[in-house]
Amino acid sequence: MSISSRAPWLAATALFSAFAVSACMAAGTPPPSGAAPAQRAPAQVGAPVGAGPFAQFIVKYRDSSAPLKQKDLVQARLNRTAAQVPGKPLKLTWKHRMGINADVFAVEPALDAAGAQRLMQVFAADPDVQFIEPDNHIALDPIIRGPAIPGPEVRNPEVIEKSDK
Repeated sequence: MSISSRAPWLAATALFSAFAVSACMAAGTPPPSGAAPAQRAPAQVGAPVGAGPFAQFIVKYRDSSAPLKQKDLVQARLNRTAAQVPGKPLKLTWKHRMGINADVFAVEPALDAAGAQRLMQVFAADPDVQFIEPDNHIALDPIIRGPAIPGPEVRNPEVIEKSDK
């Protein structure tokens, strides 16, 4: 293979490698071995919807963190974080781990929007946190259906009788 025929292949390989590393960094996964280590992005903080009360939150710890690797460590981390929140004492109780490896926890007492922001800022200061957001429950309005439209399987007997004759 000549050098001129390898140039497009080398360019494509370099472009693919650049995309792979940037995709890994965006997803919070470590880049492939041999790639330069990247700076950690700050934690993403979700916005509370409405005025509250906010009694449940979702936190995602980074892939390399101890709470994500060992589910038993999450409650201890929640207790440590609760002690750092200014104001009245909060009780954070781990509930379950979601399919995306994020943890759902309850807050007692429930918080208003300002209290939710304070709590989430304390979580965001933890370098092991990838994102934190209120567990905003989403509800669907009832589906209103119109009148039924007969499909092809519904036949008018008069039409059948006339076509048979």
